[in-house]
Amino acid sequence: MLHEPVFVHRLLIRGEEMDAEPAEKWPKSENNFDARKYLDTFYALDPETQEIDKESQFLLKFMDRIFASGHVQGESIIELGSGPSIHHILSACKCFKKIYLTDYFQENLREIERWLKDEEDAFDWKPYLKYVCNLEGNRTTPEEKAAEIRKNVLLLKSDVNKPNPLEPNQLPPTDCVIIAGCLICACKTLDDFRSAVKNIVSLVRPGGFLIISDYLGASYYVVGKDKFPLLSLDEDMVRRAIAGAGCAIEEFNMFKDFAIPEEVFDCKNVFCLLARKL
Repeated sequence: MLHEPVFVHRLLIRGEEMDAEPAEKWPKSENNFDARKYLDTFYALDPETQEIDKESQFLLKFMDRIFASGHVQGESIIELGSGPSIHHILSACKCFKKIYLTDYFQENLREIERWLKDEEDAFDWKPYLKYVCNLEGNRTTPEEKAAEIRKNVLLLKSDVNKPNPLEPNQLPPTDCVIIAGCLICACKTLDDFRSAVKNIVSLVRPGGFLIISDYLGASYYVVGKDKFPLLSLDEDMVRRAIAGAGCAIEEFNMFKDFAIPEEVFDCKNVFCLLARKL
């Protein structure tokens, strides 16, 4: 029987445990962002192959290898800027007791909540669960992995541009932070990006890990009729920001076989990196 989470979770606020705010009270998107349309645009199966896209395969293989190694594990992991998706932590769920998925906007967290509660209109992540289970040698079924995630996930609001991205909540230093496809959306300038990376790293314990996946050379993406600006980065900018935040990069992998049409997303390259906080 699947565990059904309660969306008003118990959180640490200034060292004391108390109820979190319901998602309905969290900030709403001020730019007409449609979370479900975003998922349908970028995470639907390829209509010809009925497979998940190559970029997602690249990311999921990276995550599988990192977490299967046993190198990155511990008590808790935080994903900042999860958006409306859950697939970045599919391989991490077996390595951590607590998983925090966070975002700034109510619409994104409500979309995750639909999946956590197994609602009929939730986005179908089964192909992604199946893909990751296959990478792991099918030691668990997609249904078992989904149940494990639903049991261990907590939802929080976050803002990477704040010194404490989880404000007003305070959590113990975490073993690992993941942030994927968020920074170029949340940061308007290179200085914003550098500051955000430092804010993120402040959540990680000394010796803990930072995993970033994002896009290089992108300036916009389109969902429906709405066009959203992005911060265009290059590899050197990313590497310098990581070093400036007190981390050492252990892996930096690039993916260039990007298939999404340029009129939808003008990305040049995708990267995944693993860094350790010094």
